[in-house]
Amino acid sequence: MNIKGRYRHQRQHKVTTNGFTMVEVLIAGILMASALAAVGRLSVAALSVSAHSSIRASMEAAINDNIQTMQKEDSYFTPEWIKDNADYDFETACANPAEKLGEHLQSVDQDPRLIVDDEPKSNQIKRTFDFSTIPGILKIIYSFEGPEKQIGSEIRVIEINPNFASQCYRT
Repeated sequence: MNIKGRYRHQRQHKVTTNGFTMVEVLIAGILMASALAAVGRLSVAALSVSAHSSIRASMEAAINDNIQTMQKEDSYFTPEWIKDNADYDFETACANPAEKLGEHLQSVDQDPRLIVDDEPKSNQIKRTFDFSTIPGILKIIYSFEGPEKQIGSEIRVIEINPNFASQCYRT
């Protein structure tokens, strides 16, 4: 055999292919599916947190609005107002200032606007007045269920010393 014939048979046939192999396509598909699943989970979690944050913000805003109303009405509940408008005299109010302020606040602000539209009726904010725990101090307690599942019942408490009580004491 001559040299030309020997090299002719030893030459390898190169086959060039365009595109990806099936294994490469499967690996790319698996990576893409797992990445999209992770992004989907993050998106759902972010939307859930956003909805809970919105409900919590509206609940806190309703409570803050009511607290401001309570403080405003306390400042208007003066000895002059009691003498002119109340069904009792100033001395009766001085006998238990916290109780009289609580009665006044309940009569003035019967609908406390503590209803949040996004919440079911069972999770509404409840407001209670306590004038017997601390003598001379009115405690207003706001209780509600947090919108998050991990958080149970929550309360917000404010303590008000009746504005007119300082004028009850004479020397």
